[in-house]
Amino acid sequence: MEQRYQNGSEIRVADVVSYNRQRGTIVFVADRQEYSETYPESDWPLSEHPTGFMIEFTNGARLFLESSDEHLELVSRIVAR
Repeated sequence: MEQRYQNGSEIRVADVVSYNRQRGTIVFVADRQEYSETYPESDWPLSEHPTGFMIEFTNGARLFLESSDEHLELVSRIVAR
């Protein structure tokens, strides 16, 4: 499954997002096997999480979603040079 925001943009690790008005950061996207350094695949294996992504909120809470919904919005993205 391809993970995308409602506007069609691809969900990527390190994206700053708002989910239900709470700010957080995308820390892994299982579908593309894209993981941040603090959330390695060894801790979130594809065998247990074959699809979906994780948001870590500024308060430390985490939320795993299997797919995007209308509550998820892209706030900003770091553009690699």
